[in-house]
Formats: sequence, C-alpha cells, structure tokens
Amino acid sequence: MNPLVNFVVNTLATGVGAATGLQATMRATQNLKPYPLPHQFAAMLDVPIRRQYLDPGAVLGLYGVTAGMVVLDAGCGAGLFTVEVARMVGEQGTVHAVDIQAPMITRAKARIAGAGVTHLVHLHQCGLYDLPLADDSVDMALLVSTLGEVPDKPAALSEMRRVLKPGGRLGMTDEVLFPAFLLARSARRWAEEAGFRFLAKTGSPLCYHMVFSNEK
Repeated sequence: MNPLVNFVVNTLATGVGAATGLQATMRATQNLKPYPLPHQFAAMLDVPIRRQYLDPGAVLGLYGVTAGMVVLDAGCGAGLFTVEVARMVGEQGTVHAVDIQAPMITRAKARIAGAGVTHLVHLHQCGLYDLPLADDSVDMALLVSTLGEVPDKPAALSEMRRVLKPGGRLGMTDEVLFPAFLLARSARRWAEEAGFRFLAKTGSPLCYHMVFSNEK
C-alpha cells in the first residue's frame, strides 16, 4: 500500500473506536515496513491536542537538557522540539537537527528563524544511519516519535551511540496516536540491545518518555 494512503487509513482508524481491529492490523503492517510521517501531514505535529499531552519544555527537562549542551534532534520534523532545545542550551550550546525529508527541513528552518535561534542550530537533511557528526561529539540525542519510523533500528541506535559521548544520554518519546507508535517495552529492548543503559521512564497513557545512558 502507498505510504500516504496507509497513513491516512491508519490515522482515521486511530480515531474510531469501532475500528480497533483494523488499527491494530495497520500498526502491525507499519512496524513491519516503517516509513517517516509524510511531510504532507506536518501540520498534525502542531495540533492543539498534541500540545496538551506533549509539552516540549517539560519533556526536555525530564531528559536533562541544560545550558551549554550539544544536542542531536534525530527526526526533527517541523522543528517543534528543535526550537525549545535551542532555547534551553543557550548561547554556549549547539543543536544538530536531522530529518530525511527536505520539506520537513524547510519547515523547521522557518520555525527556527521565527524563534530567533538560527545561529544555534545546524540543520542536516539525512537519514539516521550515517550522521554527519564526529564520534563522541554529542551530549544528548533525542528520538521523539521517531524510532518506530526507522526500518533498521539497530543501525540507527548504533549511530546514536557513535556520536554520543561516553555517559551521554538518549531521550526517547513515543505517542500512541501516531501510526508508527512503538511500545515502550519494545523501544527499551531495542535500546538495551544496542548497548544503552535504561535510566528512567515516565509519561501518560497517550505518551511515554524514557531516558538511557550511553555506556562505552
């Protein structure tokens, strides 16, 4: 099935209680052949209901983002978290925002410019398997509703470990309303198999957050 059609059907199924079985089937299909959120649906990342259960500042505080950090926003989408990270790391910090889709990078660039933090952010249009960053150069990596969209999860997590400093942190969030939602136990298993050490988990029925340490 065309990914765009798949996403529309899956999203509609999410909002219809009678379609629970179809929703489960479509989610299973998406997990077998993951794909990024189509850029045509970027506006969904800013709907008011999402802001009610997912506050970027609060989540980043849970992750432990502080001033002066070098942070990787892996799968930055339209830049919702990128802007808040830039504000939190401040003038002594740096943000690397990565997305595979050019239209998403364009949206993120506009949001970043509007927030006045362009000088703190480096945008990269690329996938997560070959990041344009040096080994041991990042204090924290973020995967916000991203890991479930990645076909080769071990490769992406291995690349996260490469660029993270020893003891650096990985912050992972996922949302049940998104088609590529990855169960917390599955996400934790992938991360631990890649060599990350689990630190903490919190969240709500709609959204969970986990933090891992990069053990080298």
